[in-house]
Amino acid sequence: MNKTMKKKDFSRKEDSNKYKFKKYVRPKVSYNRKFSIPLRKKRKNEYDMDEEARLEKVVFGDPSDVINNLLDDQSITKVKSEPIDTENQKVIDDEDKTNQDTLILNNEKNAKLEEKKTVWIDDDDYNYTMDIALSAQGHKLSSKRSEKLYTTYLENRYKLFVGTPKWAEIQKKDKADDLDNDILKHSCHLEMPKLKNLPKNVIDIKALKALNKSTHTEGPIITSVDFHSLSTVALVAGTSGILSLFQVDGHTNGKLHSMQFKKYPISKATFMKNGTEILLGSQYYPYCHTYDLMSGKTYKLSLPHGITNMKLFEVSPDGSLIALCGRLGEIYLLHNSTKELIGTLKMNSKCRTLAFSPDNKTLITHGHGSEMYVWDLNTRTCINRAVDDGCISCASLAISPSGQFIATGSTQGVVNLYNTRTVLEDQSPTPLKIVMNLVTSVTSLKFNPTSEILSAASVDKHNAFKMLHIPSFTVFSNFPTFQTKIGLPQTINFSPGSGYLSIANRTGSALLYRLRHYGNY
Repeated sequence: MNKTMKKKDFSRKEDSNKYKFKKYVRPKVSYNRKFSIPLRKKRKNEYDMDEEARLEKVVFGDPSDVINNLLDDQSITKVKSEPIDTENQKVIDDEDKTNQDTLILNNEKNAKLEEKKTVWIDDDDYNYTMDIALSAQGHKLSSKRSEKLYTTYLENRYKLFVGTPKWAEIQKKDKADDLDNDILKHSCHLEMPKLKNLPKNVIDIKALKALNKSTHTEGPIITSVDFHSLSTVALVAGTSGILSLFQVDGHTNGKLHSMQFKKYPISKATFMKNGTEILLGSQYYPYCHTYDLMSGKTYKLSLPHGITNMKLFEVSPDGSLIALCGRLGEIYLLHNSTKELIGTLKMNSKCRTLAFSPDNKTLITHGHGSEMYVWDLNTRTCINRAVDDGCISCASLAISPSGQFIATGSTQGVVNLYNTRTVLEDQSPTPLKIVMNLVTSVTSLKFNPTSEILSAASVDKHNAFKMLHIPSFTVFSNFPTFQTKIGLPQTINFSPGSGYLSIANRTGSALLYRLRHYGNY
């Protein structure tokens, strides 16, 4: 046993020595290059003057070529700074012949530049004949055509039915544009379009698809229609407690979003000043809802103690205040962001309507009496009580966006148009115009944003809607007609650019009309 073990141990030692004394062989090198200087890594941001000069020639060209071109141009035409006679508009120079020669050269050069050259040429346009094109299409012409090429045939057909497009017309302007216009064009400023005066007697209006035709679930009575001031979005709300947002385009008016407020009939909904929030109120509950358009969340806010509903309210033009009509002649002033009570005003009669002035300084209220109350919002005091001519009880009130006019609508169907200055200063102002086209209570009054149209409506009679052309104090005669079906108009609103007019009725529709005199929105 011991002999065998020794043999085995010897064999293992022999194998280990075999690996231990194995000679190291250097790997073969594919190249035989000798370096006299130790290698150093080249820094990436090391400046190379020759490389920069080479790239400049590639991108900008050789500067010597530019100098040679300038010398060639100077040899053709000589530029001189000479005095100009402003009366005769001629250059003063003794050498007339040399000037004539330079003018001839310049005219010839300009004539060559005016000749238009085709930017891109397709070889098939000159190889594709009429016979080849008709045989490929399997058509035959009823009469012989003089065109040989198929491209000329298509051009003639297009001009025959459509005409020459504006982009293909070559317009040559002899006179240069004004300096101001050039500055506006090159400094990327927008030139505001010039609006023409609205013609009287007849208004160019077209009936479009209703705003809420795709939903028609906002309620049997549409109480609110409002347009967003910065985008083509409109809201529609009604007594069923559903608020819907639509994309206003006049064709499809696609629905963007809808939300339902359970057991909360909406009396009024409006966009706030910044356009990121919607305020909703109801005549049955002592709280309001706000909807944040950015986050998509709704918030329920309780009204201050003593305020039982939010049926009639208005938001100031700067969006800082909310004026709310009370039950016994009170006017509550709420802070916009917190909805806290910051002031209370008191009338001798019940307040039925109110409106802020465009400068946010005054508030005008009206109600069951015959007096208009003018309130100073800084001091919270009444500065004037103006008697509304011939009015026993007022149902609606509106102030023009320009601040020049005030309109009142009585329960007897009379609309009085006043100058704002007379209402603020006089106790018995004289109306500029008395409109008696309606025979029932004027429940809605609305000026368009340009203060050229005053629309009046009554919810007590079908198609009781009229529009007054303010510059001429005349009523448009062509709208509505006997074929127009408005129904019982509940509320009126214009888009920010007066391009659209919406009339909501008591049959669940927010009708939409296009005023073609104004812009697209």
